[in-house]
Amino acid sequence: MTTDMQHIRVSVGFYPNWWHKNYGISYGKQYYYDPDYRIEVAMKQQKLLHERFGDLGLGNPDPQPNPFVDYGMALVPELFGCETTFFDDALPWAIPANMSEETINNLVVPDILNTHPMTEIIRQMDYLEKKYGRVTGNINTCGIQNLALKLRGDELYMDFYENPDVAHKVMNLCLETIIPLANYVKSRTGTLASSVTPMAPPEMYITPNCTTAQISNESYEEFILPYEMKLANALQPFGIHHCGSVDNVIEGYSKIKNMQFIEVGPLTDLRRVRELMPTVFINARICPVRMLQCTAEEIEQDVKRLIDTGGPYELLSIDAVGLDYGTPDENVRVMINTAKSYSAAKIAEGK
Repeated sequence: MTTDMQHIRVSVGFYPNWWHKNYGISYGKQYYYDPDYRIEVAMKQQKLLHERFGDLGLGNPDPQPNPFVDYGMALVPELFGCETTFFDDALPWAIPANMSEETINNLVVPDILNTHPMTEIIRQMDYLEKKYGRVTGNINTCGIQNLALKLRGDELYMDFYENPDVAHKVMNLCLETIIPLANYVKSRTGTLASSVTPMAPPEMYITPNCTTAQISNESYEEFILPYEMKLANALQPFGIHHCGSVDNVIEGYSKIKNMQFIEVGPLTDLRRVRELMPTVFINARICPVRMLQCTAEEIEQDVKRLIDTGGPYELLSIDAVGLDYGTPDENVRVMINTAKSYSAAKIAEGK
């Protein structure tokens, strides 16, 4: 146990509908295509957060421009021809292409740096570097199964049982696309993590595994794990983001021996994760639906439960992201204050 640690790290993040309905901020196409607009929005958000939650340490009363790039999770699917829909109050959505077996078998890695929308991102990078002398932010590379589902659609899950060669073909194609894209982005910005989570070290590659909550550990180990092992070897330091409970695939995840970070969703058995990954940093997420619907007392108990089961404390953080419009401010305050005060008391007990 480190002696200089006062409390675990804790953070919150708000979904676009919270910003749009509370303050009229739009996340439409302009946000992703106009870097000056995006930077102004980010500065405005910092001021608004400070006005509303400055007592919690959120926001900044005098923010400076942050020349960052962003494209949600839609860029890589769009490289393969998926259509992207933009919304004022939601993140962009890449519509699944539902490619046929024949199309998948003929598919190749796109010419990433010369294909839209990466050409647009590179244009913005060049513009921001010229204007500010640097460029920050990252591009969410989508994750292997997430991307495979965008290309093949729900048929991918049938392929696991009826057409495994097609499943392996698309997984390998996703792997071979993600690695060079991630390397290029890191060469320009120096970071990779923030497009997926603010809780990991900025230089770390975090693969988004949102959809692995839908499959068994057996399917994960057969169709995803071999490619994530290659991903981890190619993109160090390496971590995993998992939206929901990780219990269904934690055995498979534990076989990635060079993983340093894992982000797990609500209802995860943190004791089991810690048993299988004693040296891996865990970021445990509070359910945004509970943040919206539950009482402050229930949120307090949720936070305490994570702290009680996720230690050691130097390898634990907590956050709540995707907070919807209507989430009570009291729940935000209780979540952050409890994480700080309760973990501080636990750390003090152990000194």
